[in-house]
Amino acid sequence: MRDWRVYVVFVAAVGFALVAGLAYVTVALVGGAAVAGLLVLTRLDPRPDPGFDRPTFDRRHGARGEVQELAWAMVARDGRVSERMLRRVREVATARLARHGLDLADPADESAIQELVGSKAFRTLTRTRSPRPKMSEVRQAVDALERIGTTRKSGDT
Repeated sequence: MRDWRVYVVFVAAVGFALVAGLAYVTVALVGGAAVAGLLVLTRLDPRPDPGFDRPTFDRRHGARGEVQELAWAMVARDGRVSERMLRRVREVATARLARHGLDLADPADESAIQELVGSKAFRTLTRTRSPRPKMSEVRQAVDALERIGTTRKSGDT
């Protein structure tokens, strides 16, 4: 040990223990504990560990990875559509209906949305309680959203 602080701490701890009137065995233990504490403190690095930077991939909307990830997460263990899939379908529905001037979350637009996509598809899109819809129900809702398209009807202004 070449660090002079170790010797200083040991001598100071032993001196303090002797002045306090402790037994020789206790004095040696106090000195050893002080040296161990110093060694631990000198070995600690105050800087935090650098974080792991995960590689980010440029995912464009509709990219193959997104479709594959969505397909993997479609059906949960109970045979019903997963919450993640249902959330994604709701996002698409909200965007499609917004182009028709309708809001899926607005109760005032409920009848207009049911007229546009059908009542069964509307119930599937707005279901918030268990059990989650079956795959066939979601497929019907997606078909209804595809039928209405992304643009307004020609008669709308």
